[in-house]
Amino acid sequence: MGQLRKQAKALSLQARRGDVSAARQLLSHSVRMGHRNLAVRRLFLALAMGARNVEHEARYCAEIISVLPDETIRKMMAEARCNADIYTARGNHDD
Repeated sequence: MGQLRKQAKALSLQARRGDVSAARQLLSHSVRMGHRNLAVRRLFLALAMGARNVEHEARYCAEIISVLPDETIRKMMAEARCNADIYTARGNHDD
């Protein structure tokens, strides 16, 4: 497994444990890697978890969101809110 993939996997685990900073870093990683739908999902998750300073990533995702069907966007947002509730209940380790 490549180093970047290992880092992303570790960040994903941290985010699922309620680490807002890890969710934010994972979003940045997806944008840097050129992920499209995954970046949008991670944007919605990071925002739902309370991440700040995501303007650059939000601009990247806005173009992708503009071509997605409304129903897809609603589903992504609902999933992100649900996951954020679960993850943040596990504890926010964002210092």
